[in-house]
Amino acid sequence: MEEIKNIGFFKGQINEPVKPSQSSGSGSFEQAIKDAIKEVSNVQNEAEKAIENFATGEVKDIHTVVIAMEKADLSLQTLMSVRNKLLTAYEEIMRTPV
Repeated sequence: MEEIKNIGFFKGQINEPVKPSQSSGSGSFEQAIKDAIKEVSNVQNEAEKAIENFATGEVKDIHTVVIAMEKADLSLQTLMSVRNKLLTAYEEIMRTPV
C-alpha cells in the first residue's frame, strides 16, 4: 500500500518536457550512419583478431571466439536491415507524386 502513496511524489515531474541528449558527434543523420558503420567494422575486426588468436594458440577458449563471431554477424545483419529499410523509405519517397 505504501508504493501507491509514493506515486503522487512524481506527479509534478511527469509533465516536464524531456530534453533530447546530445551525442558526441554533430548530431546529423549522416554522422549517425557513419558511426554505425565504423562500429560494425570494429566488431568485425575484433572477431577476425579473435579467430587469428585462436589459430595461433594464444586463446584456448573457443567460446570467446564464437561469441566474437556471433557479435560480428549480428551487428552486420542489423546494419543490413537498417540499410534495407532506408532504401525502402527512399524508394517510397521517390514514388510519391509531387
